[in-house]
Amino acid sequence: MSRRSPLIRWLLDPEPPGLGLDLRTGELSVARLSTKRGKPELDLCVTAPLPPNCLAFSMLEPNILDPKALGQSIEKVMLRVGGANGAKRLALSLPDYVARISVVKLAEAPRSTSETIDMLKFRLKKSLGFDTEKARIAFERLPGITPAYLTGVMHESVVGQYEDFLAELGFEVGLVIPASVSLRQLLAPVASSKLAPGADYFFVNVEREYFTVSLVRDLEVPVLTRTLGLRSGDGDGPAAIYSEDDLLREIIPTAIYYRENLKGSSLERIYYRSLRPDLIHLRELLEEQFEAPTEPLNLRSAMGVAENLKMDAALADSVSAAAGAALGSAA
Repeated sequence: MSRRSPLIRWLLDPEPPGLGLDLRTGELSVARLSTKRGKPELDLCVTAPLPPNCLAFSMLEPNILDPKALGQSIEKVMLRVGGANGAKRLALSLPDYVARISVVKLAEAPRSTSETIDMLKFRLKKSLGFDTEKARIAFERLPGITPAYLTGVMHESVVGQYEDFLAELGFEVGLVIPASVSLRQLLAPVASSKLAPGADYFFVNVEREYFTVSLVRDLEVPVLTRTLGLRSGDGDGPAAIYSEDDLLREIIPTAIYYRENLKGSSLERIYYRSLRPDLIHLRELLEEQFEAPTEPLNLRSAMGVAENLKMDAALADSVSAAAGAALGSAA
């Protein structure tokens, strides 16, 4: 690759970006971190609507349809956060279906980084839906004897457009991350402090137009990520708003797969984050199907929050992906 991928930075950069921008259909959120008291803490967050038709999220095609309208919306929000305290390094969170996140196992351990990339691209070739030569790929070796990698892939035309667009607004994109990965970064220390060593847990990210189910084993090894509620066919872009029954139809086989195919017996918790307040039975539904205690992701428990920041539960849920992105790999 001719330039260092932001997805690679997500895995490698130790310095938190400090400013997170989360884009989703019809809305954006910004989270700003402060290090005045040492450890990064959330000191300001904003959620604002986006103009219609300025974005069309897709894995295969450039997403930004109206750069002027989107740029004006972002600049307006940045003014509300005080110009981001002069921050120019920005982390970007995008809908899960813009990227392909998967765990890839290899028959043998690669001998170099370039060989790893080649082998992962070969394994992903049939499932991607586009030429792997047009892919930005990032990977992280997972614990264990068998070579297995948490792999993130985005189309060059998609991630490149965001980079160039935000550069014109004066921001360096130090990090591009799918929303569920950003949220799992927030969740990881919470799970480690609450659950027993070797425990498994599920995380369900319930967005307005799609949901993602992730399984983490032994507290730190992601082994399953499924993004659902998408159009049948190419899986590119969200379908109509899904119902509680739609969610249930997908959750039931996932729970069965964990118990029967993966022989799971150490499931201790189901965590979730929901932007669908209309799904009033969500917690009970998850608890019943997975047969494990269930609780929402609590942003205040997951990271430091400034004492003077007023943030109700709905706002915390809306900005949590931006906050996780702002923390970066320091989460």
